[in-house]
Amino acid sequence: MAIVKMKEFTLFALEGNRKRLLEELQKFGYVNFSKSDSLEQFDYLKDIEVSTKETNYVEESAKIKWLIDYVGRFVEKEKGLSALKKGPIIYTFDELEKEAKSYDYVPDFEALTDISKRIDSNNQRLNAIDNSIKELLPWISIQEPIKDLNSFKKLKFIMGYLPTKNIEKFRNAIVDLKLTYFEERDIVGKNAYCIIFTNELELEMVLENLRLNSFSEVNLEIKGVVSEELDALKNEKEVLEKDNLELTEKIKKFTGNVQKMQSVYEYYQNLSLRDTVVSNFKSTEKLDIIQGYIPADKETDFKTLLEKVSASKIYLEIEDAKKDDPNVPIILKNNKIASLFESVTNMYALPKYNEIDPTFLLSIFYWVFFGMMVADFAYGLILFIGSAIALKFFKFDDATKKFLKFFFALSISTMIWGLLYGSAFGDLIKLPTQVLDSSKDFMTVLTLSIVFGAVHLAVGLLVKAYILIKNGKPLDAFYDVFLWFLTLISVIVYILNKNTISFYTMLIGMIGIVLFGARDAKSIPARIAGGLYSLYGITSYIGDFVSYLRLMALGLAGGFIAIAINIIVKMLANAGIIGIIFGVILFIFAQSFNIFLSYLSAYVHTSRLMYVEFFSKFYEGGGKKFNTFRSKKKYIEVK
Repeated sequence: MAIVKMKEFTLFALEGNRKRLLEELQKFGYVNFSKSDSLEQFDYLKDIEVSTKETNYVEESAKIKWLIDYVGRFVEKEKGLSALKKGPIIYTFDELEKEAKSYDYVPDFEALTDISKRIDSNNQRLNAIDNSIKELLPWISIQEPIKDLNSFKKLKFIMGYLPTKNIEKFRNAIVDLKLTYFEERDIVGKNAYCIIFTNELELEMVLENLRLNSFSEVNLEIKGVVSEELDALKNEKEVLEKDNLELTEKIKKFTGNVQKMQSVYEYYQNLSLRDTVVSNFKSTEKLDIIQGYIPADKETDFKTLLEKVSASKIYLEIEDAKKDDPNVPIILKNNKIASLFESVTNMYALPKYNEIDPTFLLSIFYWVFFGMMVADFAYGLILFIGSAIALKFFKFDDATKKFLKFFFALSISTMIWGLLYGSAFGDLIKLPTQVLDSSKDFMTVLTLSIVFGAVHLAVGLLVKAYILIKNGKPLDAFYDVFLWFLTLISVIVYILNKNTISFYTMLIGMIGIVLFGARDAKSIPARIAGGLYSLYGITSYIGDFVSYLRLMALGLAGGFIAIAINIIVKMLANAGIIGIIFGVILFIFAQSFNIFLSYLSAYVHTSRLMYVEFFSKFYEGGGKKFNTFRSKKKYIEVK
């Protein structure tokens, strides 16, 4: 339940040491640079512009990315369990640098670029050949050279196609023409391919009839026999395809370098980041002025690094980060169990530096509520075994591993609540540990849900009081927390047992909220109006309490669905061997689906209780994540 303490630094370093300094800081990693806005007032300071004449890492990265994608298509990737057993590639920064510098990608890039151009050229020609073959196939029955058919002086040779539905209409139109010959050669789809010989005297009439029947003329760009042209094209196609296969085999020889290519890419991305971060710096003619944050526990290592670079040519100012500075980056620090729930906090918002980290408290309630919403021992056991096997036998990156541990922890809560409800696949297995019967102890479960909700809300208000007192505002804690406690508890007691004491304490609390709920208002009427509006907020607490009924509702819903599945399966089992087979299939499918729905619902609704009911009482969020001086992982995880 802590936010890592930060140190804010201002570093003055010689411009000539910039390259070495950034190199060492990147290996160190734990530096979050900040924009030097506080130095804008000094006109003589200028922004730093990095020249890319020597090495443009962005452009180089693009080339390497192309290499990886181009060759990666032919890499035989491990799949399934073998891939999970192998796990992700993890390097230290020094290992990454060593791997990247051991491989010169330029010869491979030049060779593969040439191969790529040849394959592209071949593919363009293959597309042209395929189009030509498609164009020539309908005319394969023509045995004479095309140039001879076009060489008649008094006869006009026409070839083309028209819709098959218009064939008879065209025949009838030219039936009286004595000097015109018409012949169908092929039918492709809805078109009839045909040839026409006609005399000059009848040409106009033929063309007019062709136009009326939607004729499309074809002009083949060949002179010889169609079949011979087709054979030549097919032979050329075979040669090109064979060339492509040979070129593909050459590409496959580069697959052994893919991991090295990935190392170079990750390394260049980090080098590019060095050029990018300098936009945060200011400089004079000879000095760089660098500002940023480091974790307080890394201060000694940070100073040691600077001395290593050049102690005599560096001046460092370092101090505790200001509590109310919204720009202080955030790192959360929790114990091993609570840290599993940091993703839930992060999904809402990181805390600001002057807030508290709610993860520890969230983890307790989230763990309890999630298990209560699923509440089935068998469902929990399946998640427990599945996540345990995955963590034991397979390798994942840190984020995935943490996510699996998160559900491993939640499976234990689910099993505990399953034991209390005596539920395993609904009523399939009756457990002797049953304390609550969901079909009979309805009011008990409802009361338990409301009690959990009351405790959850009370803790939220107490945390708010703690924050106010910590920030030197004890009166605000009295007005905004104690008066609400007094009012809400009195209302509950008065509803349950109408007595004079609870009535007067309720009245005192309400009057206090009206008087001090809008104490910042400038006029008395505005203060009273604001106070009445604050008191109206009591209705939101009623809604909050009702929200916690989902603890009961989701647990019962999942259980009743499981029971309904069991009833259907038992009915099928009574129908003989076929019924038993279908019953087993239905049981596996339906229960699996119910498991999925139960866990999804629990995840969503437990998160909602945290974000809407709990965080709204004390938590604002809006903190900025601490960005280590490393590029985002693409292929290789760098530590």
